Amino acid sequence: MHTLFFDFDGTLRVPETNEVSKETIQNLRTLRKEGNLIFINTGRCFSSLEGQAKDLPLDGVICGCGTYIRYRGQILYEVQATSIQKERVLKALRTCRLDAFLEGHGGLFVDQTYSDQLNQVISFFKRMNVNMLSTEDPSFAFSKMSLYYTDQKQKDEFENLLKEDFDFINFPNLKAEAVLKGHSKASGMRMLLKELSLPCSTSIAFGDSDNDMEMLKEANCSVLIGKHAPHLQELADLKAPSAKEEGISWALRKLNLIEE
Repeated sequence: MHTLFFDFDGTLRVPETNEVSKETIQNLRTLRKEGNLIFINTGRCFSSLEGQAKDLPLDGVICGCGTYIRYRGQILYEVQATSIQKERVLKALRTCRLDAFLEGHGGLFVDQTYSDQLNQVISFFKRMNVNMLSTEDPSFAFSKMSLYYTDQKQKDEFENLLKEDFDFINFPNLKAEAVLKGHSKASGMRMLLKELSLPCSTSIAFGDSDNDMEMLKEANCSVLIGKHAPHLQELADLKAPSAKEEGISWALRKLNLIEE
């Protein structure tokens, strides 16, 4: 029996179609029928994943880079920023005039927008029927942030203000994620395996981006999908084609988990 952890965007979800391919879904069903456990392990919080993942053959999800764990409909773990942390974040965002959305497992929250880039992101999530709210909403709660810096000076200033509370994951083009300190896709994977009394030797991780790094390091077997960050190559046991090219199915065959 294997425990498989899949990143969502760019790994399971095909960017060009915004869907998981029918072939991939069928192969996930086959894997579950054979006794394997299937999980999504994503940077997305549950609120922005639920609609697109509800019909997939899954045993559970790890969301928000390890800040939320759900197994067969039961929430095993959830953490969110404290009231003091929320105040610090809003003050830092306004001081730095930084575009960001704050990701909660019940919704996505926006404080202020300083460029059209964030407006485009908001429009995308609204098209996905994701609950987009103001930080003034009484339900405001979050576990991580997506950040859109304009320059290195702004980046350094903001991260210095919040370095005690958050870990930062950097992407190209001055984009970043901030996750409550001590949490990652790897920490979520460890916690779930411990909860289910499963050894790490059962784990196989599939990913393609910087926030997959710790998960790929942690897993017993790691698979890179498609066009990935070059520095991740040394972490991979297998390099597969893109999601559009049915990279998941290709990798599953190479690992002898499904028939050729």
